[in-house]
Amino acid sequence: MIQDATKIKAVIFDWGGVCCREGEPFASFDLQYALQMNPNQLAEKAREIYDGYYIGKYTSDSFWRTIMTHFGLMENEKINPLVLSGSYLASYEVYPEVFAIISKLRSKYKIGLLSNLTPEMRDHIRPKHETVKYFDVEVYSCDDDVKSKKPMALPYQIVLEKMKVAAKNALFIDNSFKNIEVAENLGLQTIFFKDLPQFMEEIKTIL
Repeated sequence: MIQDATKIKAVIFDWGGVCCREGEPFASFDLQYALQMNPNQLAEKAREIYDGYYIGKYTSDSFWRTIMTHFGLMENEKINPLVLSGSYLASYEVYPEVFAIISKLRSKYKIGLLSNLTPEMRDHIRPKHETVKYFDVEVYSCDDDVKSKKPMALPYQIVLEKMKVAAKNALFIDNSFKNIEVAENLGLQTIFFKDLPQFMEEIKTIL
């Protein structure tokens, strides 16, 4: 929660679920049909590989080939690294309202991005959405100097250090309650993003 808006000097956004509708690595319907599993089931069955991707253990091609081998899938025109990647990268949708808010906030605050994201999606969104125009600092779980996912403390500590801001002077926005809890335990002020209308109302406090 926002405890003291007057102390806020930086605002840190999550990506998936806050800046956009979350992307889904296993978005391919052909993959789901071939294995008769939904995305959550696929992630659970390949948990070590899946989590490893989010901390930078795989390139796009090596991840998809490892997944195909793990599930015993032969490469074909519908199931191959390029097609599976394409389905993943097309599975999210940005929230223009949030980017408009970020543009307003930039005149008053440092703006950061702290996201659990795969190298594949990170390298896709940065040029496509020109993230450098919106965020002063970007920290991703898959970065070489991070290799750790929220809710571990390290990513929060890294983004605060890079933004040169104390925890009490930072507002963190995330759609995961567990991530919010950890942020609060570390001393950050927070907004738990439940949906767009609720967020748009709460963020007015610092506009």
